Amino acid sequence: MLRIVLSSLDLIGKFLYLFEFWIQTNWFIAFLMSLTINLSVYLVTAYAIDFICKIISRDNKIAQYIDNRPFKKGQKSVEIKNGFIACIMFAFVSLFARELFVGVIPLSITDLLIEVLAFILFYETYSYWVHRLLHTRPFRKAHSVHHYSVRTSVWSAYSVHPLEAVLIGMSAPIFMLMFPVHLIVIFAFHIFGVVFTLILHSNIKFNSNNFFCQLINRYTQSHAAHHVIGNVNFGFVNAFWDRCFKTNH
Repeated sequence: MLRIVLSSLDLIGKFLYLFEFWIQTNWFIAFLMSLTINLSVYLVTAYAIDFICKIISRDNKIAQYIDNRPFKKGQKSVEIKNGFIACIMFAFVSLFARELFVGVIPLSITDLLIEVLAFILFYETYSYWVHRLLHTRPFRKAHSVHHYSVRTSVWSAYSVHPLEAVLIGMSAPIFMLMFPVHLIVIFAFHIFGVVFTLILHSNIKFNSNNFFCQLINRYTQSHAAHHVIGNVNFGFVNAFWDRCFKTNH
């Protein structure tokens, strides 16, 4: 037990050292570090979710795809290329966060909870209105890169125009300009956001009444409807703004 605790503390120490190094190093090394993390999380998680979806939907007993239409010719290659470009944009935008944080780790549980709650409220509002903005005439062409994927898969998640990738990535720096927040909170939300967005686009529906399965179904079916219909279901995690402005489907 003591060995496990010591190993965990050593791992945390190395993690914090990397954070400190990223903060203090020159911008190019910091950019490369951010790019490596973004690409690693994106590729490893996407391949893992894609593999799991193929296994559990093989005989349609555990789960099935919501949309069974064939993918467009060359769709996956286009999506992966766009995903790489999005990761480059995220890495670039992360350099702004280096200048705006108030510390690495919150000093208390209270501070942590306040920062988490504040960012959740901010991001749900930010993502809804940015998403609606992308559906307006001036930005429709850029957003059409993402809507090229009518039948979605995990690889569709970050198949976006570079402008849209910047708008997604700028959520953290904009929040940090308004609210004091620690880097570990922003980092955790970014990783969660990547994983959740991949699941959101997985196009999978579980054949189970289990609460967790039904929760995933709600998100995947909602976003699949957005890709098919268009001007509905703009929210990221919560449908609050969609209900307020009658864009919920």
